[in-house]
Amino acid sequence: MSRRSLERGALAAFALAALALGYWRIYYGVDFTDEAWYVAVPYRFVLGGKPYVDELSVPQTTTAVVLTPFVWLYHALVGRTGLILFVRHLHFLIATGVGFAVWSSLKRAAGAGIATLAAVAAFAFVPFDIPSVSYDSLGSGLFTAGSLLGFLALSRPRARLSAGICLGFAAFAYPPLVLAVSASCVLRLLLLRRGWRGEAIGVTLPALGIPALGFAALGALAGPHRVASDYRRSSHFLGQAGGLAKLQLIGTHLRLTLPLWYLLAAALLCLAWTWARGWGRIAALLVVLLPLTTLPPRLTTFSTSLDFVAHAGFLALPLFLLLRKRRDAVELFLVVWVPGLVGGLVTSYSSANGGVNFGVGFFPAVIVTFVFGAWSIDGLLGARRPLALAPAATVTALLLYFGIVPVYRDAPLSTLDARVSTGPYAGLLTNRAKRAFLVTLGRDLAGVNAGCTIAFFNDFPAGYLLTAARPDTSAVWTATVPRRLTFAYHEDLVRYYARHGFPDVIVLMRTIPFALPRSARREHYAAADPLIVAISTHSYRRTAKRHDYLVYRRANC
Repeated sequence: MSRRSLERGALAAFALAALALGYWRIYYGVDFTDEAWYVAVPYRFVLGGKPYVDELSVPQTTTAVVLTPFVWLYHALVGRTGLILFVRHLHFLIATGVGFAVWSSLKRAAGAGIATLAAVAAFAFVPFDIPSVSYDSLGSGLFTAGSLLGFLALSRPRARLSAGICLGFAAFAYPPLVLAVSASCVLRLLLLRRGWRGEAIGVTLPALGIPALGFAALGALAGPHRVASDYRRSSHFLGQAGGLAKLQLIGTHLRLTLPLWYLLAAALLCLAWTWARGWGRIAALLVVLLPLTTLPPRLTTFSTSLDFVAHAGFLALPLFLLLRKRRDAVELFLVVWVPGLVGGLVTSYSSANGGVNFGVGFFPAVIVTFVFGAWSIDGLLGARRPLALAPAATVTALLLYFGIVPVYRDAPLSTLDARVSTGPYAGLLTNRAKRAFLVTLGRDLAGVNAGCTIAFFNDFPAGYLLTAARPDTSAVWTATVPRRLTFAYHEDLVRYYARHGFPDVIVLMRTIPFALPRSARREHYAAADPLIVAISTHSYRRTAKRHDYLVYRRANC
């Protein structure tokens, strides 16, 4: 067997192993906050809620609109049992599709080896280690696929429509990415010497038309004034957007998550020196080692992959300075890396997480780092050398590790041995204390039927998946906001109830279970809190008092 056949076989085996490992991982971990919210919003729409009218929270709304038909079909056929696992399977299929799009885009320009590693990296990158269909995962994945297909379309016009559709749905799923998608379209038009009409119809029209039509439809359904009001509300209470101070916080976060900056600076200086002197082997070795200098300070948290991506993507910039005479390097830099930089800025600026979310939009830049690293080594040592795969292999292996080992708001992976057998979390493995919490809460809510309305306060969107009752709240994730905003935030919620009526059942969370019993956030409610005052003045009776929550019901439920 030739060396080339062995290399292809090894890459294929690695890709299949990564797929198998990724599929195995979706069965582990139970989260009651972010992941539950990703599913609870479309579930609310299935039950009749309207985006921007009943559900006022904006970050997940557009992705939930895309997800709603799938949740509706599953709910109609199966019910709520296993709903979380079903959406995780959807995420797995989408991530696999993104990986295939990346592989198709790069196999000719960068070779099968780099294309395969880039595809595995795109599949393995799971923002916050939450394997669900969210605005983060869907927006980042489709933006990456669309950007790489857009690069392919520069030489293969038949890829234009696929690129435009991916970019369009990325912008709809994560609205701030409209700016990055627009930058991609403009740069592509500037690069083209001919074929402007085909470019405009094949890429620009769907890339900008899909989000425009989607936003227009939602605006017509809810009313433009209500949509604008919801965005202002999210910005005020939940930290979306911000001023110049937000940009400073993003910069500070990026600086603090690069502890080995001095090694990176030294490696880049040595690379420039050895490259200029023609010391190819030393320069190639430095290129191989560059990704290791961008490791974040903590390697087992759910934000590790995002922090790593935020810095690994920037490695393409100094490598581009060394490859700037190559036409394909210029094209890849302009239509993938630059829009990726815009994407990183807008996803971090528009998020309450700030700099943590930079990696969501910036991931396409990591793929550019893969390719530039391989091209640099090829130029130093000769075409298609096995060492050219080393930088990409290092980044891919790290992304696989970061995507598998950390578990979002649950116990360590090795301790998740309790399988949930009923309800929306059926089929998932968690710790025994968390499973016991689900059993107890399910028993306390057993008598609440579909004709009742229910609300959970605070930070417990999972509750709406645990009962057949209809959500009755301005947002299925009633968040814990800064103390200075708590009263105003709850006053806004009370005004919502003044218009719609108070729910039949209220569950007041006292602790938010993360990885029970070691980590749980304690909720504090002041006696003068407008929400507590409103509850106490209505005809509720307490039917359950637990360490983690209180249940209040009206007589009819």
